Amino acid sequence: MSIDNQPSAAQNVESLSFEEAFRRLSEMAESLERGGLTLLEATGRYEEGMSLVRRCNQLLNEAELKMSSLVDAYEGCQTK
Repeated sequence: MSIDNQPSAAQNVESLSFEEAFRRLSEMAESLERGGLTLLEATGRYEEGMSLVRRCNQLLNEAELKMSSLVDAYEGCQTK
């Protein structure tokens, strides 16, 4: 689906997987780089892009925390 056919940033960004959010963010960046947008369109896409960046960072932080927990659990098993 093209970025031009997607609803605004109000669409549930919080439900996106990392891969979905990153794909949409890439499409958003390409759209902004191509130009030809009105100021309102560019501002809206930038705003949605920032929401997508926050979602990607949130998911990366959660994955890092989970990996750290798994490593700690594994190391705890090794010392027993």
